[in-house]
Amino acid sequence: MRVSTAAMQQNMLSQIRSVQSQLAEATEQSSSGVKSDSYAGVADNAYVIATLSAEISEAAAYADIAEEIQTRVEVYYSTLNDMVDLLTEMTSDLSGALSTGTDKAYGINESAGAALETFASLLNTQYEGRYIYAGSASDTAPVSVDTADYAVITSPSTTDRSYYSGNSDIASAKVADGTTIEYGITAQEDAFEQALRALNLAANASTDPVDEAALTEAMELIESAAAGLSELQNQVSYTQDQLEAVVDMHTDFQLAAEGTVSNLADIDLAEAVVTLETLSIQLEASYSITAQITDMSLFEYLR
Repeated sequence: MRVSTAAMQQNMLSQIRSVQSQLAEATEQSSSGVKSDSYAGVADNAYVIATLSAEISEAAAYADIAEEIQTRVEVYYSTLNDMVDLLTEMTSDLSGALSTGTDKAYGINESAGAALETFASLLNTQYEGRYIYAGSASDTAPVSVDTADYAVITSPSTTDRSYYSGNSDIASAKVADGTTIEYGITAQEDAFEQALRALNLAANASTDPVDEAALTEAMELIESAAAGLSELQNQVSYTQDQLEAVVDMHTDFQLAAEGTVSNLADIDLAEAVVTLETLSIQLEASYSITAQITDMSLFEYLR
């Protein structure tokens, strides 16, 4: 005869389910290193964890934007360096041409013409499929020094931006809540206009006899352009420093916030392993006792 052990079995089964659930959770914790795979499992800290996690993602996104802009700014700096080198060489050529007095100035038209084309090419630099000196009209080359677009200039000259077909929009990017950094440069900057005008003058100046007025004006314009390019380089360097500071700020925040989330959500792996072992023993014991209850006879029960 069997004893009615339904109540005892039900109680043991409930205990087994409870231990099984705890065992599964401990197994997950020991393998993943976190207290729960959902915020509900760490309910007391759920709001803080959710908020910080969202802010970590936002900071990471802003840092990515800032780093992307840094690469564009580096392209600006590189092309500006090339422009400075080009004008330095042209200054030497012009000095040589002027030193001949009113005699022939061999080669100045050709060297200035080549420099004009090269300078225009630098202003038509593309990066990531965009013409970086075109403002927001970045799908079209902004500078043309063909005579059809940029007529021959003679001395005395005046400001002439007919070479430019872009717009005045300055590229900018939001790199943090409430923080937008302008980083773009357009080809209509005074330094570029002066450089192109100087090279146009020199490329078309008379060399037999030497048009000293035109070459002298070209020299003066190049000096002014070089000073302007130096200012633009300083501006670009400052922007680069700003972006670097932004990236550092977001990185520092991510590290601090991730540390806080870790403290709230992560578990001690050693503690999890001990818990896992304990629960495993408890589960085995529960299985054993349940088996015994199931097989218990009246005689065994009454003994």
